[in-house]
Amino acid sequence: MNEISTVQVLLSLIFVAGALYFSNLFKVKMGKDIVIAAVRAFVQLLAIGYVLTIIFDLDSPITIILMMVVMAGAASYNAGKRGAKVRNSYRISSIAIFATTLITILVLAGFGIIPFKAQYIIPVSGMVIGNVMNAASLALMRLDDELKANRIKVEAALSLGASPIQAASPALKKSVTTAMIPVVDRAKVVGLVSLPGGMSGMILAGASPLSAVKFQIVIMYMLLGSPFLTVAIVNLLAYRQYFNQQRQLLIDLD
Repeated sequence: MNEISTVQVLLSLIFVAGALYFSNLFKVKMGKDIVIAAVRAFVQLLAIGYVLTIIFDLDSPITIILMMVVMAGAASYNAGKRGAKVRNSYRISSIAIFATTLITILVLAGFGIIPFKAQYIIPVSGMVIGNVMNAASLALMRLDDELKANRIKVEAALSLGASPIQAASPALKKSVTTAMIPVVDRAKVVGLVSLPGGMSGMILAGASPLSAVKFQIVIMYMLLGSPFLTVAIVNLLAYRQYFNQQRQLLIDLD
């Protein structure tokens, strides 16, 4: 595939123009958000392109780790911000996302599935971090909603001798379900409804379809398992924020 020219990139703005047109047509007042999103995407992707060029040329373990830390840190902040109703949400999301990223990369690199080189580690890390960030956000928000909506039931369970985790169990289950449904559904339809980005990229780069498929299978299994680990860590840390040392439900949930 030939390299896309700057003119061709600018021509693709026709899709943004279409989004602006329909936003105006349906009077949803999203024009400003669309323009900001388009500009930010352009600037951020262009900047990361130059940064990755430098990192790929250096191919140093230190720069690879620093890049992963920056990506995981940004994801942790975003997830913590979305789940800010949960106390210590930033710390919780950071622990979950950093731990999941570390474990996932150690497994992939340790078994030799992908080489520990910037060209491979950074894109794969980006896939993992982006995926688990959404799972962490959904888990935090749903757990908070469920515990607040079922406060009376939780307090009743506590009064009957249930431990905090037993009393919070229904909320924890719904939190996990909400966070994982999009992940599981995506895995069910991969290859039927859509061709994933990694596989499509390899095919466009000239790899054989079967080689691309094998790589994508590894990626899909990774993206199926890593969010579960993140959600488990998030829930195990987050539910504790709603109980004091006397195993009482905190009174400032509203």
